[in-house]
Amino acid sequence: MRRNVLRWMGLVAVLLLLATGLTQAQSKTLYWDRWDVDITVFMDGTFRVVERQTIEFTSGVFTFGIRGIDTRRLERISDIKVMEGDQVFREDASRQPWTFTTYMEGNELKIKWFFPPTSDSRHTYTIAYTVHGGLRYYPEGDQIWWKAVVADRAFPVYNSRVLVQIPEQAEIQNWDAYGVSATAQKLDEHTVVFEATEKIPPGREFEVRIQFTPGVVAGEPQPWQAEADAEAAALERQAEWDRRWRPVANIFMISLGLLLLLGGPVLLYLLWYLRGRDAPVKLPADYLIDPPSDLPPGVAGTLLDERADMEDIIATIVDLARRGVIIIEEVHEPGMLGIGSRTDFIYRLVGSTEGLRPFEETLINAIFGRRKERRLSELKNRFYRKIPGIQRQLYEEVVKAGYFKASPERTRGIYVGLGIAGLILTGVLGVCSLAALSTYTDFAYCPSVGLGAIFIGLIVLARAMPRKTPEGSEAAARWRAFRRYLENIEKYTNLEEAKEIFERYLPYAIAFGVEKEYVRKFAAVGAPAPSWYMPYPTGRPYIRPGHASGGGRAPGHASGAPASEGEGGMPSLEGMTTQTFGGLEAMTDGLFTMLNSASSTFSSRPSSSGSRGGFGGGGWSGGSSSGGGGSGGGSAGFG
Repeated sequence: MRRNVLRWMGLVAVLLLLATGLTQAQSKTLYWDRWDVDITVFMDGTFRVVERQTIEFTSGVFTFGIRGIDTRRLERISDIKVMEGDQVFREDASRQPWTFTTYMEGNELKIKWFFPPTSDSRHTYTIAYTVHGGLRYYPEGDQIWWKAVVADRAFPVYNSRVLVQIPEQAEIQNWDAYGVSATAQKLDEHTVVFEATEKIPPGREFEVRIQFTPGVVAGEPQPWQAEADAEAAALERQAEWDRRWRPVANIFMISLGLLLLLGGPVLLYLLWYLRGRDAPVKLPADYLIDPPSDLPPGVAGTLLDERADMEDIIATIVDLARRGVIIIEEVHEPGMLGIGSRTDFIYRLVGSTEGLRPFEETLINAIFGRRKERRLSELKNRFYRKIPGIQRQLYEEVVKAGYFKASPERTRGIYVGLGIAGLILTGVLGVCSLAALSTYTDFAYCPSVGLGAIFIGLIVLARAMPRKTPEGSEAAARWRAFRRYLENIEKYTNLEEAKEIFERYLPYAIAFGVEKEYVRKFAAVGAPAPSWYMPYPTGRPYIRPGHASGGGRAPGHASGAPASEGEGGMPSLEGMTTQTFGGLEAMTDGLFTMLNSASSTFSSRPSSSGSRGGFGGGGWSGGSSSGGGGSGGGSAGFG
C-alpha cells in the first residue's frame, strides 16, 4: 500500500514538473533592441562578420543563446568568437556558463553559447566568425551578398545597422538591400552602411549586397555559385514572366475553367439528346381505360421509370395474389408477458406456379423456398440477397420485349463509371497541372474544376441515359396514359359502376406509385375487398370468391375476378370494415400496413452489413537583381 502511494506521489511530482516546464517555456519572451553587423572583406577572399545582438529579456529565465549559419553558399566558417562585453566565452562542450559549442544540424552550423540564468535584463552578445568561400566572382565585378539578420527567429528586431567594408585596393560599384525598407549611405569608396527603417518581424530578413572592382580580391567561383546563379537566372525569368505573361495566363485559365463550367451543361444536354432521349410519341388520347398490353405490373413499372425498384416487386406480389397464386393473412401476436401485440403477415402458396415468368418464379422461390407458408418476419434481413436477381430479370423482361436495347441498369452503370473515371483522371490532371503550371499562373486549377463539374454532371445524368427503342417509347407512352387514368380514375369512370376493376388494377397502381389515393377512392364507394387479403380479425371464415369455405380453388377463376356477395364471396371494403373494425379507415390502413411492412422487410439488411531598396547605380555583374539569393542566413534564438 505504501509503495503504491509513493509511486503515485512520484508520478504527480513528475507531471507537475513537466507542467511547470511547459508554462515557463510558453512564458519566455524577448526582443532584439539592436542587431548590428560589421562585415570586412579581406584581400585573401575571406571576410569577417561581427554580430552585436542587444537583447531585452522581458519574461522567463534564459541560460543560452543560439545562432545558426546556413552553409550552403559558402565553403566553411572559422575563428568563431563569442563575447559579452569584456567576457570572452570559452569553446567547451561542458555547457557551463561562459562557454560555447559548435555543431552541424542539417545545413546549418550552430553556435550555442551558455551564460548564467538571466531574466528581465538587457544583454549585448557579440558573435564573430570568418567566412571562407562566401564571395561571388564575375568578370564585371565581384560581390558580397549576405543575410545579416536572419528570418528564422521567434521575436522581432527593432533596430539594425549593417556596415560593409572592402579592401582599399577595390572600389564599390553597386549596392542594395533586400527584405525590409532600409537606407544606404556610401561613406567612401570602400564603405557602405545600411540602416533598417522599420521593425524586422519574425519571418523577415535583412539582406545586403555590394559589388566591387573585379580581380582585386583573391579567389575563384565556388561550386555553389553556379547553382546559385542558375537559381537567380530562374528567378529573373520568373519575374519577367510574372510581369508580362502571368496576367495573360491567369485570364486564359479562368476563361477555360468558365468555358468548361458553363459549356459543360450544354455538352451534357447534347449527350442526352443524342444518346439518351426517348423518341417522342403522340397518342390520340390522353388516357387509356384498359392496360395497353398483357405486360405484368412489375415490368410495366420498370418500363415507365426505367428502374426495377421495390414498388415493382411489391406490385408483382399483389399481382400473384390477384391471380390466385398466393394469399396473405394478417395476424396479431401477443407481446412479452401479454403486454401489447405485434402485427405479422402469413404468406401462403395456394395456386400453381406453372406458366410464371422467370422473375415471378424467382420471387416465389425467394419468399417460400420449398415451403408452402412463410411469415413475413422470417424474411427480415434475408430477402435483400434475392433482390438483385429479381431486378436483373425485370430488366431482362423489358429488353426481351424489345423496349430497350440493353438493360437500363447497365446503361446507367456505364455512364456512372465514365463519370467516376473522369473524376479520377481530372484529379490526377489537376495535381499535375498545379505542379507544372503553378509557376506560370495562379489559376492552374480552374480547368480541372470545370472538367470535374462536367463529370459530376455526367454521374447525375446517368439516371436519364437509358434509351428506349421506338417500340419501347410507344409502349411507355401508352402505359403512361393508363397511369393517368388510374391517378384520376374518378374523372373518367363512375366508380360506383366500376367497383369490379379495383382488385384487377391494384397491382398497376402500386407499380405506378398511386396506390394510396386509388385504394381510398374505391373504399369510399364500397368496392369489393381484395379477395386474397385476410385482415385481422375477420370474425368469420375466410372465403375466396369461387371457393367453398373448406375446399380448394374453383375452376374458372384463375384471374381472381370478384364474385358478388350473394354468391358467397368476400364483402365489400366498406362492409368488411364496418363489420370487423367499425370504420373504413381501419381497413385501408391495414392494407397499407401490409404493403409497407413487405417493402421494409424485403429491403432490410443486417446492421453489420520582400521589398527592394533601389540604392547605388548601374547593373549587377551576376546573380539576380532581386533579394533572397545571398549567403549566410540561418536561425537565431534563446532559451
